[in-house]
Amino acid sequence: MKNTLKTLTFMAISSFVFMGGCLSKYTSVNFDYTTEAQIETEAVTSVGTQTFGETVLNSDLKAELEKNNTSLDLLDELKLKSASVTITNDSMAKFDNVEMIELWLSADGMPEVMIASKNPVPDGLNTIDLNVNSSENLANYIKANSFTYRIKGSNSGPLDAMSLKANVVWVVKASAK
Repeated sequence: MKNTLKTLTFMAISSFVFMGGCLSKYTSVNFDYTTEAQIETEAVTSVGTQTFGETVLNSDLKAELEKNNTSLDLLDELKLKSASVTITNDSMAKFDNVEMIELWLSADGMPEVMIASKNPVPDGLNTIDLNVNSSENLANYIKANSFTYRIKGSNSGPLDAMSLKANVVWVVKASAK
């Protein structure tokens, strides 16, 4: 009788644990969310560390969450998956005089944070795939009505004015409605 009761208790607890795992699969929403930013830079004649350019984006995360049957209130986590920067105004232009590049994120009331970088930048590239520097949950930045991407770096020679496209992919984890 004692063994039967222990067996039934074990089975009941195991069932709850198993069902909890199954339920979380049905009540969570995970998807990639991509932002693209166009950043215009001025010509740079001096060498060294500088801010190349920045742009302010209006967040459409709320609409993306709603498309995926969730909402801003149910957003659990937003982490950077990947980021790249491409020169778009001249397909022959290269990042040859750029030695190091960083992508920074800011939003009202929150400190600016570096989210991705590449050091050193190899010569001959028109697109740079950045290394993800942040494993932080950055949901509050992208939940804001607007946020800023800033590109900083260092250069070893003059740079022409450029149009840069920052392509940033986020992993979204949220609870379903």
